Formats: sequence, C-alpha cells, structure tokens
Amino acid sequence: MYQLSCPHCQSVIAVSPSQAGDQTQCPSCGETVAIPRLRELRQLPQDEAQTASSDREAPPFEEPGFAQRIGTVALGLICTASLLIAGYCGIRWATIEVPMTTQRHVQEIREIYPTRNPAELLREYEQMEEASLELPSPYLYKKIQEDKDGWGHNAMIAGGISIFTLAGAIFFASSGRSRRP
Repeated sequence: MYQLSCPHCQSVIAVSPSQAGDQTQCPSCGETVAIPRLRELRQLPQDEAQTASSDREAPPFEEPGFAQRIGTVALGLICTASLLIAGYCGIRWATIEVPMTTQRHVQEIREIYPTRNPAELLREYEQMEEASLELPSPYLYKKIQEDKDGWGHNAMIAGGISIFTLAGAIFFASSGRSRRP
C-alpha cells in the first residue's frame, strides 16, 4: 500500500497498486482524488504496516495434491483417447463415398420409364403387386449413407467428449494453486 496525500485536506490515503490510474474519495474531506499511474504511484512512500499485513494475508504457493494430479492425468488421457477416436471416425466419414442420392435415384427412374415399352412396365407392375410395395431392405446407397452418417455422429460425439475432458483437465490443473509469496 502506498501513502497518497489528499490535495484538498492533506490527509493520507492508503492506495494499493491495483487502484493506479483510478479515482477514490478522501475519507476525511470526501473530495474525489485522482490516483496516479503505477510508475508515479511507486515513487510515493509505502505504508509499511499495511504492506506487511497484506503480505501475511497472501496465501503461500501450494503444489496440487495427489488427487488433483491423478484427476488431471486421467482427464488428459481420456481427452487424448477421445481425440484419437474422433480423428479415426472423421477419417472414416471422409473416405466413404455415397454413390447415389435419393434425388438422383428418382431422376434416373424418371428418365428410364419413358424409354421402356408397355409390356416391360406391365411386368414390373405385376411383380410389385406380388412382392408388395414394401422393400425388404433399403437400397445399397441408403445403407452406405447410413454408415457414413454413423461415422460422422461418432466423430462429433468423441470430439465433444474431448473438449469437455480438456476443460476438466485444465480445471483440475489450475485448482488448488495459489499465488507465490
């Protein structure tokens, strides 16, 4: 703490370095007093009694405990594993090529049907009535698209887990630490 004299009543005001460049009110006269910047503030005399007591109040630097270290390491390992999983799933998602889309499939059918003769269309219609219109399994391109979507979802989930565990590891690493004396 530094001793700043009030320009109005000449009483001493105790000022901390964190207040540098700010304004305060004089406790004696109530007038507003401008606090000098840090460079100028350090040239003022110090209040030894308050400086010594504030030094005693500051907590000593503490190393993180065993549980905090284990928590940080465990979350770091989970984060690393989930990043590797997210990377693998992302690469799998990127390498799967879907040969066709539903829109393209419908467009191909619309292009093919006008070129077919009526007898072929009748046979196709009769086969549809016998087998019903329900498809026993989806088309191959639909299965490929579902597979690709699954890899994408897995990559997103693993990436989210890695972000949360990274935040947790940072929290564990920083918790329990205090200032150095």
